[in-house]
Amino acid sequence: MAKSNQPRLIYRDLDLAVRVLREELNDDYRGVLIDDRVLYEKVREYVLAVNPELADRIEFYDRTAEELPLFERYFVHEQLHRALDRKVFLPSGGSLIIERTEALTVVDVNTGKNVGTTNLEETVFRNNLEAAEEVARQLRLRDIGGIIVIDFIDMESKVNREAVASALRQALSRDKTRTQVFDISELGLVEMTRKRVNEGLLESVSKICSMCDGRGFVVETGL
Repeated sequence: MAKSNQPRLIYRDLDLAVRVLREELNDDYRGVLIDDRVLYEKVREYVLAVNPELADRIEFYDRTAEELPLFERYFVHEQLHRALDRKVFLPSGGSLIIERTEALTVVDVNTGKNVGTTNLEETVFRNNLEAAEEVARQLRLRDIGGIIVIDFIDMESKVNREAVASALRQALSRDKTRTQVFDISELGLVEMTRKRVNEGLLESVSKICSMCDGRGFVVETGL
């Protein structure tokens, strides 16, 4: 074994892009576009070694030959802003309001325009099912960890409450980060935890506002 009296690098993990693909790349991906030639070669070499049947899906995006940068071409900036928005719309017209605090994250489920036409309980139940699926997706997308409280719309039927809780657990089962979900309460609240692995999407692309010190409002002075 080699020895040294000075500090030396003994291990270096793969590049971030390679680590992401190591965890995520599967048959569901139609393609992976990379606009850096050196990184493209590294990624393709890695995929050829570990998953050669997917190597053709690693594509080089030539910035000199394309009219638009990669992020503009595929609206990545727009998607990033959506992932940071506190309001998320559901397909049927309902919405989620996601609020972050120091202690926990609160997700409020609203029906919005989805008021139904006949059976209110059925409308609320369907809205909550959509919300359960979207909450799980948003937690992964935003990489939210810690304590999370989800305020589903009140349902009178215990069977419906159990079905919504089951749908949430099923959606979270696709999350590689460990989660723990408790039963839905009489008030429609679900308490859960998601292991905090990284600092989260919001924290990684933002900084505390110097005007309001992160409170979201500016206090009037001189009153």
